[in-house]
Amino acid sequence: MPDVSYLAKYGPFKSFDGNDLEALGSVGEEKTVKKDELVFDEDSKGDSMYVIKSGSVKILKKVKNQENTIAVLNPGEFFGEMALLDGLPRSAAVRATGDSELFMVSLDGYQKLRREKPHTALKLMDIIIKVLSNRLRQANKNLEVISFWIE
Repeated sequence: MPDVSYLAKYGPFKSFDGNDLEALGSVGEEKTVKKDELVFDEDSKGDSMYVIKSGSVKILKKVKNQENTIAVLNPGEFFGEMALLDGLPRSAAVRATGDSELFMVSLDGYQKLRREKPHTALKLMDIIIKVLSNRLRQANKNLEVISFWIE
């Protein structure tokens, strides 16, 4: 079982106590990726989320066959979380910008967490919802800026 106690030092996970961290660690696994390695591709099966332990990744979106970086994420941040919500294909690709260590929670692992430790699963979902809400607000601001310059 991976030790995920390091998560408690990051903002989104500060509400996790030792029991929550142990429960989360029990349903996930560590994954190491090398610089420039693809973690997952756009439109691939959405079946897990990842938290960055070390290193960083970039989120890539293809528009008119051109790959665009839409975000760079660092330790303590997570990605792929929509897979736990809807299980649909990935909306973007993710590539490591350097050697990185990730903590992965599969959809099956999350379902197990919901059954066995619902309090921890609810805390995780609260974090996901808050981060998704912030990302949506930022995307809306970006659209406002783009439309200002287009007009």
